[in-house]
Amino acid sequence: MKKVLSIVVLACLFVLVGCTTNTKSNARAYVTSIAAKSTSVSFKVEVRDPDSELDSNDFVVRLSATGTSDVEQALALTTQNRTKTMTFEDLVEDTEYAVYVIGKINSKDVELYASQKVFKTLKQGDEAENPIMIETTEQFLNMDAKKHYALANDLDFENASFGPLFKAGTPFNGSFDGREFTIRNINITEADDVYQSYASIFGYASRSTIKNVKFDNIHIDNDEKPYIGISHVGLVVAKVSNNGFLLENVEITNSSITIRHNINQSLTNRNLYVGLVGGSMQGTLRNIVVKNSNLNVTQHAVNGTYAGSQAATAGTYVGGAFGLIEQDKGTGIENIAVVDTKIDVTIDQDKAALGSGLLFVGGVFGAYRSDRNAQSLYSNATITLNHKQHENTASDKLDTVYVGGLVGSMIKSRFNEAYGHATITLTLSNPLNRVHAHLLAGQATSSSMVLLAGGSIDVVTTNDTQYPMTLEVFPHNWSNKLNQVKILADASITFDGVAMDLSNFTVVDQVEDHIHSAFVLEHKK
Repeated sequence: MKKVLSIVVLACLFVLVGCTTNTKSNARAYVTSIAAKSTSVSFKVEVRDPDSELDSNDFVVRLSATGTSDVEQALALTTQNRTKTMTFEDLVEDTEYAVYVIGKINSKDVELYASQKVFKTLKQGDEAENPIMIETTEQFLNMDAKKHYALANDLDFENASFGPLFKAGTPFNGSFDGREFTIRNINITEADDVYQSYASIFGYASRSTIKNVKFDNIHIDNDEKPYIGISHVGLVVAKVSNNGFLLENVEITNSSITIRHNINQSLTNRNLYVGLVGGSMQGTLRNIVVKNSNLNVTQHAVNGTYAGSQAATAGTYVGGAFGLIEQDKGTGIENIAVVDTKIDVTIDQDKAALGSGLLFVGGVFGAYRSDRNAQSLYSNATITLNHKQHENTASDKLDTVYVGGLVGSMIKSRFNEAYGHATITLTLSNPLNRVHAHLLAGQATSSSMVLLAGGSIDVVTTNDTQYPMTLEVFPHNWSNKLNQVKILADASITFDGVAMDLSNFTVVDQVEDHIHSAFVLEHKK
């Protein structure tokens, strides 16, 4: 009896290592690098024949699964090349497969490899190539953070309010393909929905994709419960934490964000990041258009006692498309337009400031901190900034403002093929620490290529005169600047009623005389 059991065990061992039960052999096959998808799989097959027992280098690779027919492919190797990658198509999704590699010894079939449950094909939604189709608003609101989705039709939310779909603890790590359909009529106003650190539709995103989708008549308004402390706000996504994020082919029309932000001066981290598309961003951002929309930000100070040795610096980042492109992030930022859109920012210090604040406002970006260049940008936004300083704010606690038709501040990188035609109005109750107001960029630390400015800046200080102040077309200077930065005839900068001299810049008659980006020329007004 013991001898019989030993024979059975030995036979099972031969099966596990890939040998036939009838032929003893040292020839083996190995299956590695398995990559299974919903209806396909690829893997490497290696055959080793140390004793030259095999009849030939021709083999059969067979896949087998319960409830479905076996699938076979011929495998031809050579003496020099004993490894080959096999790909099988038209498999059944969400199914476990066994794999067999069969050769011949003395004209008899020998299993060189035989193993059950070698791989399992993916379910629908496990990969972007086989997404879960969304047909209803309920399905959209119940998306899983790690799955892949695509729209099957337009979605009308009929002015429903809902909170961000994904949060910091469960960020979006899947993909969403709108397939050129439109999501419309979302009105995020209820206190529990909008009083979030990451207020938007998608909320918090990591290594994920959102593409090929239009948003129409989408609104965020937190008037019912203003923010205190750090907040990220955007219609599509509020915060991105991974440079592998992709946002492309997105259009926003007839939409708005209205934000009231009360700076709690007892907190050290109280920044506000807001843009009509996204708040604080990383990754690849391309082919994005915002039209006929409004961004309204009102910021107050509230009572608070700062506990540290110095008051914290509050940063407010407001952009027509994005509030902030994060430090040394961004991999491909191009083709972004903000068209016929209004940006209104009011700083109303109802309490004396405990520390100086930084304000960045731009037609496309509030601040651009990426070390990668951006190209093909356009904005004709109307930007209005009203700053009301509290009478008891000390002279060493004054704010610094950066405003530009394209960007409030950009460092480390440059813009290529960018056209700004903003109408910028700054009304200051009292002189601030410093004001940087420029037709294209409020601050820039590097040169750029092929920039065109039109539109106007009008700065008015109602009490006393603002000094120091920098007013320019583009603030950074380099030897070739006047060849790269040009203006239209309507470009103007006025400071307390006095027009600035722009005669050193070349005036072009048509946008096309300087800008050649097809994207910019398509969307310019």
